[in-house]
This record gives sequence, C-alpha cells and structure tokens, in this order.
Amino acid sequence: MTGGGDETAASSQPDGLLERLHAVVLNRSYTAKFAVALAVIVIVLAAVGFGSYLQIQERIVSDAATDLETSATHHADSIEQWRTTTETETIAIAAAGVYDTGTSTDIRQYLTTAESSQVRSLHYVSTVNGSQMVVASTETSTEGRSPWAVEPVWESPVLAAMNDTTGTETVVRSTAYADGDGYSIAFVTPVPDSDGALVLVARVPAAQFHDGRNGFKTQLLTGDGGPLIGGQGDSTPISQDGRRAATAGQTTTIETGDRVATYTPVNGTSWVVVTSAERESLYGTSRLVRWGFLAVIGTAAISLGVAGYLFGRHTVRPLRQLRHRTQAMEQGDLGVDISTTRQDEVGRLYDAFGNMRDTLRRQIQQAQAARKEAERSSHELERQNERLDEFASTLSHDLRNPLTVARGHVELLATRLSDPGTDSADLQSHIEKLEDAHDRIESIIDDVLTLTRKGASVEETAPVPLAAVITDAWDNIDNKSASIEVAGSRTIDADRTRLLRALENLFRNAIDHVGPEVTVTVGLTDHGFYVADDGPGIPTDAVDNIFEYGHTTSEDGTGLGLSIVKTIAEAHGWRLYIDTTYPDGAMFVFADVFSEDEPDWYGTEFEWGRSEASD
Repeated sequence: MTGGGDETAASSQPDGLLERLHAVVLNRSYTAKFAVALAVIVIVLAAVGFGSYLQIQERIVSDAATDLETSATHHADSIEQWRTTTETETIAIAAAGVYDTGTSTDIRQYLTTAESSQVRSLHYVSTVNGSQMVVASTETSTEGRSPWAVEPVWESPVLAAMNDTTGTETVVRSTAYADGDGYSIAFVTPVPDSDGALVLVARVPAAQFHDGRNGFKTQLLTGDGGPLIGGQGDSTPISQDGRRAATAGQTTTIETGDRVATYTPVNGTSWVVVTSAERESLYGTSRLVRWGFLAVIGTAAISLGVAGYLFGRHTVRPLRQLRHRTQAMEQGDLGVDISTTRQDEVGRLYDAFGNMRDTLRRQIQQAQAARKEAERSSHELERQNERLDEFASTLSHDLRNPLTVARGHVELLATRLSDPGTDSADLQSHIEKLEDAHDRIESIIDDVLTLTRKGASVEETAPVPLAAVITDAWDNIDNKSASIEVAGSRTIDADRTRLLRALENLFRNAIDHVGPEVTVTVGLTDHGFYVADDGPGIPTDAVDNIFEYGHTTSEDGTGLGLSIVKTIAEAHGWRLYIDTTYPDGAMFVFADVFSEDEPDWYGTEFEWGRSEASD
C-alpha cells in the first residue's frame, strides 16, 4: 500500500508543477500568453526558412562547381585547339620543296611569306659540317648559330626531330619559356627529303586565360605540376591530388584553403588547366541567400513584435500606464498626464482618474498659494519691522543730539535776551548753531525718506550722460577745496534724480573721511563705472560692514549715506562693491550697469544734434 501511494505522489508532481506554472504565469499574465504564441510562430518560420536555406545552399555549391568545370574545360579545349592548329601549320610549312632545292636566301624568303600572326618566328635548322646550325630564319640574327645557342630549350626537340627516321609527320614541342613579355613554345618537325628540321616559335595565347568572370583565375600546368601560364605571382595553392587526377584524364574540383579549384586535362598533352576562385566570391549568392533568410526571419519577428505591440497598446499597456500614473499620484506627483483619446471603457476610466487628479491638484494649489501669500506677507512684515527698528534706532540716536544742541542754545538765547547788555554779535553764534542743528535734522530726515522710499526697484529710466550727472552732483555739495576728475564717461540708463543723490553721498563721504583737499576720480569699467579717492583707503576689517545702516566713523555722521548709495544701486539692478585691490585709496565700483558690447550712442554729437533739430 505504501509503495503504491509513493508512486501516485511521484506521478502527480509533474502535473502539479505544470498547473502551478499555468496558474502563476499564463492565467495571471495575458502578455505571457501572447508572447508564447508569437515565439511559436517565429520558431516555425525559422525552421521552415532554415530548411529552404540548406537546399538553396546545396544547389548554389553544385552550380558553382559546374561553372568552374565549364570554365576550365573551355580553356583546355582552347589550348588543345591552339596546339593542334599550330602543329598542323608547322607540318604544312615544313612540307614545301624549297628546303631541298633552294638557297638559304630562298628559304628565308619563303619563311617570311609563310609567317602568320600566330607565329612569332620561323627557323630552318640543317646539319653543316657535322653540326646543327640555323641556315635560314625570319630573324636573321639567329642564322649561322646553333639552335640551342639561340634558345637552350630548343636542343631536345631539335635533336629528336632531326634524328627521326620514321618519315612520318611528327611535331616535337619544347617546354614553354619566357620570351619578352610573354611565353613561347617551339614546335619542331623534320623537313621531308632533307636532313633539316623546321622550328616554329609560337606565342602561348595567354589572353585566353584572362576569364571575363570576376574572381576566376586560370593556370596552365605542365605534367610535373610546374606553372606553364598564369602561375607566376599567383597565390592559388596547387593540389597534387587534383593535378594527378587531371593527368589521368579526369576533371575534378577540390577546395584548398579559402579557394575552390577545378583541374582538367588538355587532350593530346600532359598539360593541366586549373581554374579557381575564392570561396567567398564563388559562393557569394549563398551569402545573399543567408542574409535574405535572416532578413525574412527578422522581418517576421519585427512584424509580429509590432503586431504584439499594437495589440498590447490597445489592451494591456493602457491599464499598466494607468496603474503607474496612479502610483505616481500616490507619491505626490499630481502633474502626471492621465489624458487619452480613447472613447471606450478604458478611456472613461482614464477620464475619471483625470478628474479626480485635477480636483485634488486644484485644492493643493489653492492651499500652497495661500501658504506662500502668508509667508510672503510675513517676510514683508518682518522686513519692514527690521527697517523700522533700524530707523527708530537711527532717529532716536541721531536726532537726539541736534535737538539737545538746539535746546541748549535756545536756553542760552533766552537767558541772554533777558540780559539788557547782551551783545547781538554774541547771539549770532548761537543762532548759527541752531541753524546747523536744524540743517542736521533736515539731512537726517532726507536720508530716512530716501531709505524708506516706496519701491525696491527703479520703474522708469532714461539715457543719462554720466559726466553731466557727476558735474551736477559735485556742484550740489560743499566740495570745499576738493577736486573732481572724470577719467571716462558714457551714457547709461538710469533714474537721474536717484543717481544724482547716490553720487552726492559718495562725494560727501570722500570729503568727510579723507579731508577737504581730497581728489575724487570717476571712471569707466568694462560693465559700469567707479568712484575713487586718493585717501588712505578703507580698513580691511571695515569692508564687510561699511554698507550697513548706522555704520559710521564720524561723530557727525548718520551712518546712512553709504546705505543709501547701495539701496539706489540695487534699485537699478546694479551691483555695488569695494575694490580692495585698489592701492591708492578707496574705490566704489558700480557693476552690471551695461553690457560690454552695448553700443554707446547716447549723448553723442549726433544724438544731441538730432534732439535740437527736432525741437
């Protein structure tokens, strides 16, 4: 019983695994089902295509081998025809009766007339004084010489032909030899009724071995495998098995290395024609078929993939996108796009989520706007309170002193006026001090009004010649014995009144801190202008605090002058800083006043002349 139960449990395990796999993967993922179907289709197409490719490959190899054999056979037939024709021509020229009855001049003349386009030269060899000698020739330079002195390879065929006693028409060939820019072969035959022999030198028709087909190379081999034609400088390896089979009369095709070669015999000779081609070039069509097969499979796979993508795009993908977008909303991203052009159930589901998102986003935006407004109001109120505290401190400190002085002098005036003997000249000094105190109070009030002027920026500007503003500002102050130098000027866009006030404060600051004979210089920088004096400069530890409200080193100063200058500069959008590298005094630099390439045509003679003309 136990054994039977174990077998049942073991047999049910695979079924249970498949059921779990089906439940987990296929039932829960429609995409998985569709992907499996596409994969099966691709596999079937690949199997069918691969089988077709193998059949086509086999046919291509067979056709390529037939093509090589046809080319090699054609070359062999051409060589055989050339050999037969040349031997026939050699026998015909040797059959003339001029050799037995004519002189060497007659023979030479005959040979010259018998020479054809296929013949390179003709030579009649006869025995003279017991040795063989060229008696007559189309090349007169060879006459009177032994044949092997003319060409060593002639010796064997010449001796064989002259020693032939059969009387038959026999032609003996020499081996091929280099002759100029080609190769030649000597065809030697005995001359009937004579003790001589005719040597016909013919050029081997190498042009026949230049196959018009791209990539084909043809060689002509001797019986022992040596290259006769086409072998010099050729990298095609020679198969000895192929050569031996061709010598035995069989045409065979052999693959050697990266080349395919066909060996075929030349009938009537021991020669072998070899026609070869690179494997890649010969089987190039196979490569095209292979790429075509891959292209078909790839196209099928891409097409199925596109079909699956479009199907998923209209079914599974929208739901997945909606899930991801709702997750983004859950994480706080209310800018996620939940729009769709679909009008079906999926589209209505998108619209419902979009409306919910828009409502929630509006509520959050309203809350954020209210919070930002509250924060802005709080910051503005805090800033105003800070300024009011600073102004209150300044007023309470700076106004108290001149008021105290004024009160003291008023009391003195009251006392003196009650004294009948009081001198009016003595009272004049107290009156002047009262005027100074009130002037001081007016100055403080003007500074406070400047700092508390409504608006943190300049709303309207106009082209202002800098030199003119400098002159006016210098004339508006008590410059005492000080002097002003304008090192450079140009027209800038500014609020002239506020710029005038800033320059007046800087000029007063220079006179108050350096002395009544200070020299103030105003010049241009790449992006603005500067105001410098020839005083001792500003201590390094005071640079960071010099623009703060109430900061002053003078007993009579309000500490607001440089703060006003900085406020006016920032209202224009400029930067104001102290150049601590300036060695000759203090230098205040106004930066970002204009760009370096900004044209400076305001205030020129042309501009002023045009303005006057328009008036």
